[in-house]
Amino acid sequence: MDDLGKRIKHVTHELKEYVEKRMELTILNISGEITYWVGRSVQSLIGYTILGLGLVFALIALSIFLGELIGKEWAGFAIVSAPIVVIGLILVITKPKSLVKKIQDQMLNELLSSLEKKDLEEKTLLTEKTLNKETEDNV
Repeated sequence: MDDLGKRIKHVTHELKEYVEKRMELTILNISGEITYWVGRSVQSLIGYTILGLGLVFALIALSIFLGELIGKEWAGFAIVSAPIVVIGLILVITKPKSLVKKIQDQMLNELLSSLEKKDLEEKTLLTEKTLNKETEDNV
């Protein structure tokens, strides 16, 4: 009976270690996903910022050019800024939900595809380990 108690303690200890390791692995996987998304977000933010700055300078150049053509500098800026202000007002007033929905869907699809890719990689590794173990057992 004493041997059975030691075995139960040993199995309980191993089960506890397994659960702890599994939780650590899950936390590491979640941390990896979070850092991946933060990295992508920072990269996108930098890219959009540079693109926005380029667009601002292009619009300023267009405004100056149009102002020189017309003969009044303020008119060039007014002509260039008018469509931007109108589009901005339309977006603020209407609050297009379809645009928000498209962005949410795109982000969700990217997240799900990255998780599916990670699951597929884990399954492939597990299958390879199983095959390698079976090959070693047969030899």
